[in-house]
Order: sequence, then C-alpha cells, then structure tokens
Amino acid sequence: MTDDAPALRASFGHDLLTEWIPDALGAADVLRDLARGRVPPPAALDVGWLRVPLSRRTEAVPVVPVAVRAHLHRTVERALRGYEPAAEVFSYRALTWDYRTAFGARGARMRALAERGDLPLVLSLDVHRFGRSLPLPTLLDATWMTEELGTLLGRLTAEAGHCLLSSHHWANRLGSAALAPVDAVLGRLVPGRWLRWADDWHVFVRDADEADRVRAAVRDGLATLGLTLSADKSGLRPAATVLAGPARDVAGEPARVWRAGVAGGDLRALRYALPRLAPDARISAEVPSVVRRWPALLPRAVRYLDGAARSAHGRAVVAELLGGAERDPFAAARLLALTGRHAELAALVPGAVLAMAGDDGSPAALRELATRVAVVDRRAHLAPEPTPRLRAWVADGGHAGASQPSVATLL
Repeated sequence: MTDDAPALRASFGHDLLTEWIPDALGAADVLRDLARGRVPPPAALDVGWLRVPLSRRTEAVPVVPVAVRAHLHRTVERALRGYEPAAEVFSYRALTWDYRTAFGARGARMRALAERGDLPLVLSLDVHRFGRSLPLPTLLDATWMTEELGTLLGRLTAEAGHCLLSSHHWANRLGSAALAPVDAVLGRLVPGRWLRWADDWHVFVRDADEADRVRAAVRDGLATLGLTLSADKSGLRPAATVLAGPARDVAGEPARVWRAGVAGGDLRALRYALPRLAPDARISAEVPSVVRRWPALLPRAVRYLDGAARSAHGRAVVAELLGGAERDPFAAARLLALTGRHAELAALVPGAVLAMAGDDGSPAALRELATRVAVVDRRAHLAPEPTPRLRAWVADGGHAGASQPSVATLL
C-alpha cells in the first residue's frame, strides 16, 4: 500500500460517515487538502466532549475538529503502510476498506462456519472497554509505530484520557492492528475456525473443553497487551445463534422492513429501513416516538428527514425534534446539519439551540454548525464567533448551497 493522496481522500470521505458531529462545510476544504497530499499538522488538538446515545448506554466521547481527524487519518496510514492483517480479520483492514462490503463478507463467513456439522458451538470473545483501556505503551511498542504518530497519540492521551477516539477510521485501524498477536494465537490454535470484527472474536469449536482452552489462550494473549476479556459480552452458545444475531442479513422493501421493525422492536431493521425510506406522512408521524425509544437512531432519522424536508409532515417532525435539542448537543448537531442543508428549515431552529451550540464549552464542530445556520437564516446576532475555517465562508456571504453539511451516516 502506498501513501496515495486520492485514496486517502476517498477513505476519509468514508470515515466522515461515522462522525458524531457532521461537518458544517461537508469537509470540502479538508478533502481537497487530502487529495493534494497536504494536511498541515494541527497546532492544537481542540478536544471537545459530547454525550452520545449508543445502542446500550449513553456515553461522553471526545471529538476533534475535522482537520485534526484528517491529520490523524493520514499519519496512521503512513505508519501502517507495511501492516497486513490476518485474512480472518474483516474490519478496518486497509486504506481502501469498505464497511458494507466487509460486513457482508463477515456475515457470509459466519454463516458458513455455523452451518458446518462438526462445529456445534461458537465462542464469543470481546475485550473489556477496548477503546478506553488499550494502554498507550502497547501501541508505542508496536513494530509499525512511528515517531510522528507516537507523539500525536501522546498528546491525544493527555487531552482526551485515552488514545483511541470512538468512531474514527484511524483509531479502529490502530486498535485492530494492536490485536494481531492474539490473532496469531488463534491462527495456531484453531486455524480457519475464527474471525474478528474490531475487538470481537467468534471462534467455532467442537466442544466446551476446546472452548475453555481457546478462552484461556486469548485471555493470556490479551494480558500481555494490558487488556482483559469482557465478562458480559463473552460466552459460549450454539453455533446456530449467530444466524439470528451478528450474521443475520436484514434486507427487503424498506417500508415493509420499517413496519416489521416498529412492530417487533427490531433496532437492526429500523437502522436498515430509515435511510432508505421514501417520504411518507404515516412514517414521519412515527419517527419521533421511535427516536425517543432509541435515541441512537437519530442520525438515520435525520437522513430520512433530508428527503422529507420539503413536505409538511417532514417539517413538522423536524420542528418537534428541535423542541428538545437545546438540552441535547448530540441531537442539536444532527439537526443543525439538516437545517443547514435546507434554508426553509433553518427558521425552525430555536434561538436557544443556537445559543447552546455556540457556547464556549461546545466542540468546535458544533459551534461551526450553529454559525452556519445562524448566517443562513440571517440571525447573525446568534452566530458564535467563527472559527478560522468559517471566517472566509462568512465573509463570502455564507452561501447556503456551497459545501453543504452531509447527513449521510453509518451511525
């Protein structure tokens, strides 16, 4: 793999689909710099904090400006230029890795192993709080570590408290590479009968005794890296259970999948359906209650509302969701990105939301979104002080159609 500027640009564009706060300018300037092969080192990391709803809990996560994220992305790819993961590792394999393709390949491999008659059990092994517990010295000792990357990770750990930022491609690349010694153990112990996604292994075994041996070997391998197994997420089950769990393929006509998901409380079905649905008054009426039940679905709901923005029912849902956004910076971030794309929606944003998003303690990316919406809606008195990135945009009149925020998401 080479340090290819166009490939870096494409990879980083994919990486932005997992950003907690959408970029106010669609990262157009940063993507252009990546394509030209120049992303300047950041003078400051500007770490901010955001409480985000995950599938099982709400957690405070550190976020950095898009240019910092891009610099980390490029620096990590330079460091991992010669690294090749085991074939059984499906996540974040390379610069050109694609989430949807890899997720499908992982499911196919799990189904093939689960359908073998000689492997009736599957052992699931997950690292306890991997992103927060991976010690910095473990990364610094890796053979592929560079001085430039080590310095950046040290600065990041000092400001954020840990060295891997949740949802970042570069962080997942590093975390995946750090677990290679454990992969090697499994490659020797159960060749061809295991696979890994992030820090989650599935090992297909013949009996409970073999599962105990594998678990002990993985536990010992993790200990050398300063890590431990998660008691809650690790366990032994019939192999067929993966067919209804991680290997389950959700597909079908989106409206039908949506109806089944609402009726059955199926979060995976709802995640699949929301960004694929055509605007519909009945579906729009259901969106607020679904988001209240599963706040982690908000990014997908915003993707749906982007298509419904010109309808009365779509605008009504946006107005309803904005009603509580002044108390929820994560919701404000997603909704400000949506209203920044549609001038007719910008007027729906309460002044309290702009004021909250523009607070000095808010992440820079959230302040930039508030600046954009305030300028577009001619409420400059509520606009935060522009960051250096947005000063030129504001000086140019804040053209609403130029470099729009994106609401495409993998969250």
